[in-house]
Amino acid sequence: MSNPEPLRGQPLSAAETTLLRYLTQGYTVAGLALRLGTRAATVRRRAERARRKLGATSLDHAVQLYAQQQAAARPR
Repeated sequence: MSNPEPLRGQPLSAAETTLLRYLTQGYTVAGLALRLGTRAATVRRRAERARRKLGATSLDHAVQLYAQQQAAARPR
């Protein structure tokens, strides 16, 4: 099996960005699957890719990193 981390540093896809935005708002994987009209497995797969791209150790960590990036990008 290949190393699962080579995605680190790659840009997030639109689907991954949407997923992280909803997760920062408190949606669960199951709730997000219902909202997006997809399966929970699809949400988990996208979340895992986003986690790897952000270099996070967990989904919670990925959500935290995404929220920090968004806050830093806001104009002051």
